Amino acid sequence: MIDQRTSDFLSEFLESSNRDPARLDRFLLHGPGHDGRTAKPRLKIAFFDFWPEFDPATNFFVDILSARFDVSVVDNDSDLAIVSVFGTRHREARTVRAMFFTGENVRPPLDGVDMSVSFDRIDDPRHYRLPLYVMHAWDHRREGATPHFCQSVLPPVLPTREEAAKRKFCAFLYKNPNCARRNDFFQMLCARRHVESVGWLLNNTGSVVKMGWLPKIRVFSRYRFAFAFENASHPGYLTEKILDAFQAGAVPLYWGDPGVLRDVAAGSFIDVSRYASDEEAVDAILAADDDYDTYRRYRSTPPFLGAEDFYFDAYRLAEWIESRL
Repeated sequence: MIDQRTSDFLSEFLESSNRDPARLDRFLLHGPGHDGRTAKPRLKIAFFDFWPEFDPATNFFVDILSARFDVSVVDNDSDLAIVSVFGTRHREARTVRAMFFTGENVRPPLDGVDMSVSFDRIDDPRHYRLPLYVMHAWDHRREGATPHFCQSVLPPVLPTREEAAKRKFCAFLYKNPNCARRNDFFQMLCARRHVESVGWLLNNTGSVVKMGWLPKIRVFSRYRFAFAFENASHPGYLTEKILDAFQAGAVPLYWGDPGVLRDVAAGSFIDVSRYASDEEAVDAILAADDDYDTYRRYRSTPPFLGAEDFYFDAYRLAEWIESRL
């Protein structure tokens, strides 16, 4: 369910003539009354076992918590240690409270920490569901791939018939070879209409897209469709892959979370698992590519509005963390 405060703000924002995305960003990240605190309590945060590119000083958690606390990032001896899955250094953590976070397909250790954040749909007061695409929307803004955190929440900008015709058919961008489901569907679709593999895996273009969200989204913006298959299928496991395609203005071809429609609006993407066979899914993709009006209907559906759940109001996570400190 969407938080009533978020629902009310979005309704007012979308009906207003003043649709300043920076205003929506401030609300989603920091919440109502975000400027109201004059004296903020101090909070020392330490990060353990995150991925190599993770910046402890500038990241999603520091941003949303800074609206409520005077945050300082330390190496250890913290008020809150946020630990992930890329190592074992967290065993050395000296902290008052510990919070587990993962976007990987692993189960959170509810009994081993004070609180857990993951994509799993777990009905437990110690757990908060945060699909990985929300954090990546923040990273997209930070890296300049999109101008605003709320970019994917805003009504889509539709391509004209001529603009759609100038785009290529479909992009496939992966490095991980360990998903036969994804690889097989690529081969099947490519046999019917050429799909450009622009990454390391199954490359058929002779060049490889650089790492990073900005190069990926720039490349995807040249295509009408883009693969958004997950590495695995697990309930709730919904990563940045579908978001990347939306941010680029491509229609995602999705496979993964069987409950994806709880997060993403039906009609905004093509979920190949909804078809009786892969052959039927390929037929549907080609039919959408051949008919501009069908393609336009996919592109005109706001992906993260009107679905059962809404997670871009990151201030709710900050409130939840604050309540458990």
